[in-house]
Amino acid sequence: MEKLELRDYFRDYYVKNPIKPPDLLFQREIGYIPFNGSMVRHRMYNNNIEIERFVKKIVPRHLYYSSAYYRHPEITRMQEKEWLGAELIFDLDADHIEGANKMTYAQILDEVKKHTLRLINVLMDDFGFTEDNIHLYFSGGRGYHVHIESDAVYQLDSDARREIGDYIRIEGINIDDLKNLDDDFFNYGILKKLNNYISEFYENIDENIIKSILGRNYNNYINYLQKYFNGKKIIDFFTDKSGNKFKIMDSFDAKNKITYNRDIFKYIIENFKKGNLAEIDEPVTTDIHRLIRFPLSLHGKTGLMVKPLKIDYLRDFNPLNEAIPDVFKEKEKIINIKINKFEITMNNEHFILGNGEHKVPLYVAVFTNAIGVSDFVT
Repeated sequence: MEKLELRDYFRDYYVKNPIKPPDLLFQREIGYIPFNGSMVRHRMYNNNIEIERFVKKIVPRHLYYSSAYYRHPEITRMQEKEWLGAELIFDLDADHIEGANKMTYAQILDEVKKHTLRLINVLMDDFGFTEDNIHLYFSGGRGYHVHIESDAVYQLDSDARREIGDYIRIEGINIDDLKNLDDDFFNYGILKKLNNYISEFYENIDENIIKSILGRNYNNYINYLQKYFNGKKIIDFFTDKSGNKFKIMDSFDAKNKITYNRDIFKYIIENFKKGNLAEIDEPVTTDIHRLIRFPLSLHGKTGLMVKPLKIDYLRDFNPLNEAIPDVFKEKEKIINIKINKFEITMNNEHFILGNGEHKVPLYVAVFTNAIGVSDFVT
C-alpha cells in the first residue's frame, strides 16, 4: 500500500470542502506556502471557480489573501499594485501572552480567547463597530483573527492603525500624563473604565495588597486617606467614579511630600492593564499590505480549519472539537509518536500517546504529524 503524506489528506479535504473566498476576490493578492518550498505571492484569481481549481491542484500547506484591495494585485512591486484600501486586521495568538511557553495547547487557546473577547468588547463599546463590521475567525493555529470591514477603516494609514493598536494594548497610560487631562477625558472609553476600576479598588481596599506595596507605611497611608483635602476626605475622592483622581493625588502628594498614592496608583494601573488589554500582534494591525489566512483553509501546522465564527458563539467555541474537518473524522490511522509522551483532548476524547505506534482517529494523526511529533505508518 502506498504511504500517504500530509499533503494527500489536505488534498482530500479541499476536494470535498469549498473554501470561502473574501469579497472582491479579484482585487486581492493571493499567497500560499506549498508543502515543499517557500512563500509564493502576487497571485490573482478572478472568481471562486478559479481559486477553487487552483487550491485543488496545488494543495497549499498554508493559504492567504491580502487584507488590502489593489487595482493590480498580481504585480510584484507593491508601489505598482495601486493600493485602494485595506481591512483592519487583528491577530491574537500565544506569541505575546505572558507564560504561554508553560501552557498546554488547550490552555493557550483558552487564554487567547479571553484576549479576543476583550478586543471585541473594545471594538464595539469604545469604537462603535457593530457585529456586521466585525468578522471573526479561529486561525487554525493558536488563536483568532478579527477583521474590521467598514468605510471608517479602509483608508487608514499605518500610523492611524498603530494608534488603534496602542489603545487596545493600553499603551502609553502613565500617571504623569493622566494628571494633566481634563475631567471629561475620564467619561469615555478606556479611561472611564480605569477611573471606575480605581474607585472599586478603594471601595474594597485589600489590606494585604496595600501592605505588600507600602510595607511599614501601611498605617500611615490608611491615616492619610482619612485626611481632608478641599473639604473632602481623600478616600472619598478616590471612590468617586466621576472625579479625576490623578490631579487630586498629585496635589495631595506634593503638599504632604509623600509618594504613597503614586505607588498605589502605579500598582492599580498595571493590574488594570493585565485584566483589560488585548494582546494583539501589532505589526499585523499596522501592515496595510498584510496577508491573512483564507477562511476554511487548513492551517499547515495543525490540520485544523480557519473557521468563521459568530461573535456570540465565541465563549462556547472549542477549536479542538469544532475546527476538526469532518473528512478527518471518518478514518483511523497508525502513527509513530516520536516523543516520550503526547497528550491532548480532541473531539471530546482524551489521548495519551507514548513513544511508538498507535492507531488513532485520522484527525489526531494529521494534527500530530502537522506539529511534528509523529510520522505516518503505512
